[in-house]
Amino acid sequence: MTISTSRRRALAGLGALTILPGAHNAHAQAFPAKPIKLIVPHAAGGNSDAFGRILAQRLSDRIGQQVVVENRPGAGGTIASAFVARSAPDGYTLLVADNGTHAIAPTLYGSKLQYHVVKDFSPITLAAMFPTVLLVHAAVPARTAQEFVALAKAQPGKLTFSSAGTGNGSHLALELFRYAAGGLDMVHVPYKGGAPAIQALAAGEVQMTAVSVNTSLPHLKSGRVRALALQSSKRSPALPDLPTLAEGGINGAEADSWLAILGPAGIPADIVSKLNREIATTLALPDIKERLAQLGLEVVGSSVAQFQQLQERDVVKWGDAVKRSGAVVE
Repeated sequence: MTISTSRRRALAGLGALTILPGAHNAHAQAFPAKPIKLIVPHAAGGNSDAFGRILAQRLSDRIGQQVVVENRPGAGGTIASAFVARSAPDGYTLLVADNGTHAIAPTLYGSKLQYHVVKDFSPITLAAMFPTVLLVHAAVPARTAQEFVALAKAQPGKLTFSSAGTGNGSHLALELFRYAAGGLDMVHVPYKGGAPAIQALAAGEVQMTAVSVNTSLPHLKSGRVRALALQSSKRSPALPDLPTLAEGGINGAEADSWLAILGPAGIPADIVSKLNREIATTLALPDIKERLAQLGLEVVGSSVAQFQQLQERDVVKWGDAVKRSGAVVE
């Protein structure tokens, strides 16, 4: 007989009720007693991989056990997420989750998604945020987001934007912008990955794209692209003179991406608390914050409840963007 993930977690929870008082605290004091696997749901070289390796190195020093990074790319990070959801809820298998795997995926994948983004996971902490920046080709006669909106409205269906693929975060960030700007009529040109999408902009094949701040910097220095605004709730230290869309009167288009540490549902609360504390302390180290800042990542750290509130909002926001875009995984 096959027992579902959710039922298995429920049975584990019932079993936990029989443990004598004080046993959980003793368990947490002994944790970790062996190496921890930190699953990265994307290939080596991206933001989540770099973040995971920086965290793992220093966290290993703090807890006295190795934190081993394991890349399990595929299907937009959902393969790795499903693997962690099915893992033992003992704190020894953790996931570097992101808004793609745990806010966009429910609507994009629908019934094909092999996990529930809330019920099948134990949140540990929101770890880092990275803002999105709107870029245009240098030849586009617009230097602010407001000027670009006016240009697009004057040429409905003429301007194009690139993305890393249909349903990708860059695609949906631009859908948020188009909707917030009054429903701009633009043509989406999807590419197979972020690198060709921004290369297409630099070459003048499209007029606009949206990328993370750190991805934008070398292209901005080349002079072939120009930044219009940040799709963020606040300005970025990496581009301190660049305003947010909200500063220019375009509200509701924030497309901040985030990284969070999650484990499978059912991890004992005292182990969750210990992991939250140790990870937050590690991320707060000045050299770690500096190394992550060089990647365009802002260390956040949060309580479990704070992450849950963010995720709840983002599932709705990104889900609405997926529906408006018409993106679907076949």
